[in-house]
Amino acid sequence: MEEKVKLMRKSLVVAAVSTMFAASAQAQSSVTLYGVADAGIEYVSHAGLDGTGSAYRVSSGNTSGSRWGLRGKEDLGGGLSAVFVLESGFSIDTGTMAQGGRLFGRQAFVGISSHLGQITLGRQNNTLFDLFAGLDPLRYATYSLLSQDAQFAGRPDNSVKYTGNFGALTITGLYSAGYDSNIANGTEVPGSPRVGQEMGAGASYTSGNLGMAIAYDQRRGTSVLNASAVERRYVASLIYTTGPFSAVAGYRYLQGGLTPTTGIRSNLYWVGGGYAITTALRLNLGVYYTDRRDSPSDSASYVLQTQYALSKRTDLYVNASYMNNKGKSNLGVVTSTTVAPGVSQTGIVAGVRHIF
Repeated sequence: MEEKVKLMRKSLVVAAVSTMFAASAQAQSSVTLYGVADAGIEYVSHAGLDGTGSAYRVSSGNTSGSRWGLRGKEDLGGGLSAVFVLESGFSIDTGTMAQGGRLFGRQAFVGISSHLGQITLGRQNNTLFDLFAGLDPLRYATYSLLSQDAQFAGRPDNSVKYTGNFGALTITGLYSAGYDSNIANGTEVPGSPRVGQEMGAGASYTSGNLGMAIAYDQRRGTSVLNASAVERRYVASLIYTTGPFSAVAGYRYLQGGLTPTTGIRSNLYWVGGGYAITTALRLNLGVYYTDRRDSPSDSASYVLQTQYALSKRTDLYVNASYMNNKGKSNLGVVTSTTVAPGVSQTGIVAGVRHIF
């Protein structure tokens, strides 16, 4: 009988210790599933290749790119943590993968984090994305700063990134050995380390109601013949926030291109802001202007966004944009789209966004 009691006590101790360790492990590591589903009904004028015809369509990711992802963190002790993110973009109107058909096209990285900062490796947002998404009045909607320069949402492959957060100051730097692996033999070419190379650095600082950021981004051509071609961006922006109102202004200088014959020099300016009319209803306005210093092919876009929150995770929106192209400029209202040279375009989209 005494032996049975001892065995029972040992079993209880083992069970208690196992439960304690399991609870400790659970508390020290976590994996989160998250995502955004965003779709709307859109009208776009002059959508044909010849500048005629209008498009009526269901479109995805109008306010935020539709996506799902996994985010994880494990406490390694001594102030160190292991981190990872796997984030897949998709077109909700067709169910297909975005970002060139990549499984985790938005982000795919793993790294180590501590109080000194975080170092990560993989496919990641570039420094322009990290620092200026909150300094765009439309926060990188499809009608936004990205219509003038999609590189603000660049995601280089094969990259190493450092991010340090020190109170009001954030600093970041990135190096990619080949930013687009979808190009055959276009990146990480033995003996040609400059092919598809990207690097960037920047910082942001917040003081009271005022926030600011500066950054530099550089890319090279994605072939051995174009590896000497360099495309450089210098960016700065300010934001002022008080109560329900915010105002933002920014500037980007672009120099060079991704082929030896490309000699672009252009200034991009933007201003705008937002106002929360009620806790549920918000208006955002953005004006963007690209001045080509080497040609008269300038463009200006004007964007208005209305958002109405049905809950903390679901909102309705109406976005409208007008792109005024001059000379041979062919920018479309939607990110990374084009129109016939010199043709202006109008876009209006109404939809619903759900965050999970």
